[in-house]
Amino acid sequence: MARSFLRRWVVVAAALSVVATASAGAATSPKGPSGRAARTPHLAATGNAAAIAFYRKVAAATDKMDSERFTYSAAQTLVRVKNLGGGRLSWIMAGAPKAGYQPAYGTVWAEALDGRTTYAAETVLPVNAASGFNPFELVLTPKGEVMMTLGSSGPVSCGGTVTGKPYVGLFTVTGYPLGYTVEGRFSPLRRVGDTVYVTSTYHWGPQKLIEVDTISAATYLPSRSVYRVFPYHTIPGFTFAQDDLTWGTTPVAPPVSSGVCATYLASIK
Repeated sequence: MARSFLRRWVVVAAALSVVATASAGAATSPKGPSGRAARTPHLAATGNAAAIAFYRKVAAATDKMDSERFTYSAAQTLVRVKNLGGGRLSWIMAGAPKAGYQPAYGTVWAEALDGRTTYAAETVLPVNAASGFNPFELVLTPKGEVMMTLGSSGPVSCGGTVTGKPYVGLFTVTGYPLGYTVEGRFSPLRRVGDTVYVTSTYHWGPQKLIEVDTISAATYLPSRSVYRVFPYHTIPGFTFAQDDLTWGTTPVAPPVSSGVCATYLASIK
C-alpha cells in the first residue's frame, strides 16, 4: 500500500548514489526506473478486507489533494551527503551508513493539479554546518530537473538543468498521482481514538518490505509512514520514515529560490 512515488524505487538497488557538480548544476542520476507505470484502477491487494476497504478511502483522499509537504530526518539512512571537494557532492539514498559521510535532512514539497504532480522541490541540509558542503536544492518540473546550491540567505548558484534521470524526493517524473496506492498484503487495522494504523507487506524489488502508516480516521489522510526493508542476500536492510506535514487542497508553490533563479525556474516550469 505504498505511496505512489515510493513505488518508483521498486527496481532500484538498496544503495543509490549521486555525484553532482553543484556549481555547474550537472549530475549523474542513479540507476533506476525512468518512471512509475501508470496506476491501474484495481491494484493487487490481499489480506484483511476491512483494512483494504479503509485504504481505498485513503488512496481516494490523497488523490484529491493538490499539494503535500513531507520531511525525512538525519537519524534515518535516507540521505547521507559527502563533500568531494571542488563543489562536488555525493549522496546516498536508502543505504546503510558509510564511514566519512555526513548525515543530512530535508523537506520535500510536491504540487499537483487535478491530483497529478506538476512540480516537486527538495531542500537538503547538512546536520553540521561545518561539514564542508553547502545546502542544495533539487527542483523537478515537467521539463526536467534543476540543481542549485544554497547560501545562508538564498541561492549561490542557479546551476541549470541536470543531466540524466531526475530524482527529486523520490519523484522521477511529473504527471503521476500524488497520493497513495492500494497494494500488498494487509494486516487487520489497529485504531487508537481517531488514529488508524495500517500495516501491509509487499516487495521492493527482491526485498521484503513492511509499511506502517498513521492515518486520520476523519480525513483518511496520512501523517507518518515507516518503512522496514529486509536484507536480501548481499543487499542490506534498512528502515526509514517520513512525516507528512501538510496536505493542501490548493496548490502551494514550493519554497524555491528568489531572484534570477526564480525567473529561470518559471521559464522551464
